[in-house]
Amino acid sequence: MKMYKLLLIGLVFLSSCMDAQTKKNQQGFADLPKPKPNEQVATFAGGCFWALAEGMSELKGVNRVVSGYSGGTIKNPTYEQVCSDTTGHAESVEVYYDPTVISYAQLSEAFFYAHDPTTLNRQGPDEGADYRSVAFYRNP
Repeated sequence: MKMYKLLLIGLVFLSSCMDAQTKKNQQGFADLPKPKPNEQVATFAGGCFWALAEGMSELKGVNRVVSGYSGGTIKNPTYEQVCSDTTGHAESVEVYYDPTVISYAQLSEAFFYAHDPTTLNRQGPDEGADYRSVAFYRNP
């Protein structure tokens, strides 16, 4: 009987994990989240996106941070394509934030504090055009 209960709990756990999978579009890529009402989005590239995402996610007023590639010529490039320095992409983060709590100027200050924008195509041990510093703009 205990084994049956344990098996049942395991199946419930696994099924809940499957439901939590990110919905993917027809090409197999996850869709970007839609900004919530009164939420704004800023896009930055500053070296390794994992490090930048971690730092930005700690800021009060930042709701979520999504890592990916921006600024290139190929739609939905693979990691290998981006690392070849032939696509023009940079490792980037989209920062979804509440402008009543943190301003774009404050996000920009954190962005420039988090990396060295004067080092061309390099951040720490990472080297290549995909590690360049960019503050992407968007129209309202």
